[in-house]
Amino acid sequence: MINRVLTVGSLIPGRMTVKPPAPVQTENKEVKTEGIIVEQNGNRMEIHPVKGKLLDIALIQGKQINYKCRKGTCGQCTVKVIKGTGLSVPNEQEQKKLKNELMNGYRLACQAEIL
Repeated sequence: MINRVLTVGSLIPGRMTVKPPAPVQTENKEVKTEGIIVEQNGNRMEIHPVKGKLLDIALIQGKQINYKCRKGTCGQCTVKVIKGTGLSVPNEQEQKKLKNELMNGYRLACQAEIL
């Protein structure tokens, strides 16, 4: 496995792509890795789960998520998680910004981590 170092330039959409993980073969049964489906401004996108911040992984995979501050203060990167598991528990910044919207599936992509 090749370890890649991400820099600011590598996070620009279209500069670097990450292939989705290959399905795992076990006793002639194919196990598929399920993606995380999020929605922002009416646009749905599937993000293949790779460990890291949801926003960073989405941008690396060429998904167009709106964002601004990357600190969790502006709320520009708010997405609704339609399907998928494996995200971190909402942190203090998300709880402060989103409040009750967390219960409706909304997360800050810059704060939510794929585990």
